[in-house]
Amino acid sequence: MRNFIFFIVAFSLAVSCKQKDSGSTGRDNNSQETVIGPSSVKSDTQAAVRNEHMVLATLYQQKSGEYRALCYQAFHLGKLMLDKDLTDKTVDKHRIIVLDIDETVLDNSPFQARSILEGTSYPEYWDEWCNLAAAKAIPGALDFLGYAKANGLGIYYVTNRKAHLKESTLKNLNDLGFPDADGEHLMMRTSVDSKEPRRQELLRKNHISLLFGDNLNDFSDIFEKKDPVFRSAEVDRLNKLFGQKFIVLPNAMYGDWELALYGDGTKKPDSLKYSIRRKALTGF
Repeated sequence: MRNFIFFIVAFSLAVSCKQKDSGSTGRDNNSQETVIGPSSVKSDTQAAVRNEHMVLATLYQQKSGEYRALCYQAFHLGKLMLDKDLTDKTVDKHRIIVLDIDETVLDNSPFQARSILEGTSYPEYWDEWCNLAAAKAIPGALDFLGYAKANGLGIYYVTNRKAHLKESTLKNLNDLGFPDADGEHLMMRTSVDSKEPRRQELLRKNHISLLFGDNLNDFSDIFEKKDPVFRSAEVDRLNKLFGQKFIVLPNAMYGDWELALYGDGTKKPDSLKYSIRRKALTGF
């Protein structure tokens, strides 16, 4: 009982402390990230406030058969929709597939796991992880893209990774055997966070058969920097596009869905984010 009481008191104190902004998401979301230097020494309870909420999501991606099944399902559905698109004789432009990278074709859960275990947060260790070029392929991605390439489609990777990570990203993609992994087909983040200008650039000369991503912003700019109610309402309004034109990959570890809860991206202390997450829950 004494140990239990001590934990509750320690955890409550940790929650009440104002901590540095965590920047818990990043990679391919469209929010401006806050640059964070090496983390200061943290107690176990302080680290828990920052990252404990990501443990199950990361374990789900790394250990569950269900996660793998959802990925295979997404790419199998993509193949069916591509076959349908290929029968459309009215298309008079070059067909292409447009994909996000992080958690869409590359699995970055080892980076997330290190952040949890060490009580750190994005962007700490992110460049180090990307430069290892060691991310594994998302289940089903290679087979699908090989099929698309064999049917004459171009493959474009539209990512919000920064430009200085281009060479290591290309190495990772090429080492795994992804098609069209070259400078022309890899479109890094520009001075504009939104991917919409890059999608529009591709549309001018091509027909986009399918878009793949783990974030609603990978499909349309209408979701960018909007609150959860608006984002959900737009998904309902556009529901016929999902599974037809837009193929969504699972990612509960990070994303704009989480930033939308906080209201202004990552510019809040971890203790306040903890409170916001709990208040956002709907019980009975």
